[in-house]
Amino acid sequence: MIKMAQLEDIRKMYFMEDLSIREISRRTGIHRDTISKYVSMEEPKPPKYKLTKERKHPVLGPYIPLIKQIIEEDKTRHRKQRHTGTKIFEILKSEGFTGGYNTVMDYLRKEYRKPKEAFLPLEFELGTYAEVDWTEAYFYLKGKETKAHIFVMKLRGSGGFYVRAYPFEKQEAFFDGHIKCFEFMNGVPYKIAYDNLKTAVKKILKGSKREEQEQFISLRTHYLYESTFCRPAKGSDKGGVENAGREAVRRFFVPYPEVDSFEELNEYLHKECVKLLEKNPKWEAERAALRPLPSVRFDGARYKEAKVNRYSMVQFETNRYSVPTIYVGEKVTVRATANEVKILYKGAIIASHPRIYGRNQEHITLDHYLELLLQKSRALGNTKVYKPQTMAPIYEQYRRNLNARSPKGNREFVRILMLHRDYPPALVTEAVETAMAYNVYGYDGVLNILGQLMVSNRPKINPIRKDKLQNIPDVVVIPPDLSKYRVLMSGGGQ
Repeated sequence: MIKMAQLEDIRKMYFMEDLSIREISRRTGIHRDTISKYVSMEEPKPPKYKLTKERKHPVLGPYIPLIKQIIEEDKTRHRKQRHTGTKIFEILKSEGFTGGYNTVMDYLRKEYRKPKEAFLPLEFELGTYAEVDWTEAYFYLKGKETKAHIFVMKLRGSGGFYVRAYPFEKQEAFFDGHIKCFEFMNGVPYKIAYDNLKTAVKKILKGSKREEQEQFISLRTHYLYESTFCRPAKGSDKGGVENAGREAVRRFFVPYPEVDSFEELNEYLHKECVKLLEKNPKWEAERAALRPLPSVRFDGARYKEAKVNRYSMVQFETNRYSVPTIYVGEKVTVRATANEVKILYKGAIIASHPRIYGRNQEHITLDHYLELLLQKSRALGNTKVYKPQTMAPIYEQYRRNLNARSPKGNREFVRILMLHRDYPPALVTEAVETAMAYNVYGYDGVLNILGQLMVSNRPKINPIRKDKLQNIPDVVVIPPDLSKYRVLMSGGGQ
């Protein structure tokens, strides 16, 4: 096969120098038939090599049936447990194959090449279609590298998206993500596309049919939108939100954001989304095209029945939360959202805690145990419900000095802690500091100082200006005549 530069020389010699085909053949060493073919071309094109016969595999040939057998068997196996090209090469070597790795891979690429999927360009009306997905990103939480699960909702009409960060992908986070996105957009799209998430899909049926989770149906019913689900392992069915997730990670998490809580991280993400959407010319028009929000917010919490143990704690998942000791042994209801756990007894909230994101941890509120500590005050220094490091240092100093002066010091101290229920915590702390400064130790002394602080801290009342008293009549009070009393004091004579 000749090169393009040789073709150029041949055509120049023939058309410009008027040389014969025989002379050109003599000068170039190229056969006359080849020269004749190229000079007769109306449009010269780069010469291409055409394979007229199928290539044989003299070394690999005897092993091709074995390769085909392996490939056929793999079709019935799990996708992640099929033979790779390297594994097939190792099997062939063990069977006596003497060829190279590239020989095997070239054959596999040629014979078992996957056809590339083609895609249609899509266009959506404003407000009609959205996509939801989860992605992951890392950030610094109080200086420690932490993984965040990012909920992404993208409106396909404008291409705008909104994100929220959570420590997990549980159902309550899934619902909270919808609520926050709908409220940010001030509306609901008519249809939303999902992966086959366990939080939404209980079982994949034939075709596009799904057995959905009851709570997910409740969410959809509340907001009155349609749902559609991707084909299994076909993320390209919602490629728009997949791209939005990648863009959010690149824009918002490079470099790592440094925050002290997930609340702070979500405030940061909210501001970044707003900045990005301000540049989107279709965003406001799409928001206006959404369905209006319902008047009542959806309850995305998870409820679970539980029993209060003898330590006055309720277990939810692997973590434990305290309740007042009067509920020991009672059956209660745990209401868990993405960031809060509330415990209810007969419909009334008896305890509220921030959600614990780790495992096998406890969240204890000291106030829940104060009545019990009054009865068992000697255990105060050794119980884990009282943690001095969580309070102002003055409290532990005061407790130690109180114990040194009275055998009932711990009991008095518990009564002082109970003052937090009726008075502002900052004022109680100030009263304890004042009591210690004046060497006053005991509940009654602290309560007395607290009362004085409440009076002295009252706002001063400004006197009424005279101009506001113009329409009020003057009241004249006639002083009493005391002369009659003087007569009586003198014995009754004049």
